[in-house]
Amino acid sequence: MGRDLYIDDNSNLGTNEMNHTELLAEAVRILRERDAKYGDVQEMFERTAKLASIILDKEVTPYEITVILKCMKDARKKNDKLNLEHYADNINYEAFTYQFATASADRTAEDAVTAHLARKFAPEMPNTGEYNV
Repeated sequence: MGRDLYIDDNSNLGTNEMNHTELLAEAVRILRERDAKYGDVQEMFERTAKLASIILDKEVTPYEITVILKCMKDARKKNDKLNLEHYADNINYEAFTYQFATASADRTAEDAVTAHLARKFAPEMPNTGEYNV
């Protein structure tokens, strides 16, 4: 890796030079470390979205949480451009954003197929207001 001159009190007084492949490797290292510490990423983002939904009194998705966190990391870079963690975290948030976007698209496609099959095979019942169970 490159030169290290980083003070642990959150003030970055130097550089931690890395090329792009080293940055990607660092992003993976951070991801694995946090997975071990905090648990499954899908579960964590779902829990975060549920909490945000309660606080904001509207539905918030895991996808939206990743977008917000990417924005936060970009905002932090304005005052701390040399902090490697901002870049590594943003790489990971981008990967999570894609994961949740594709999962959402898959669910939408599955719902459409289910609705189509239900219309095709379910008997149509007249709505008379009477329900016999």
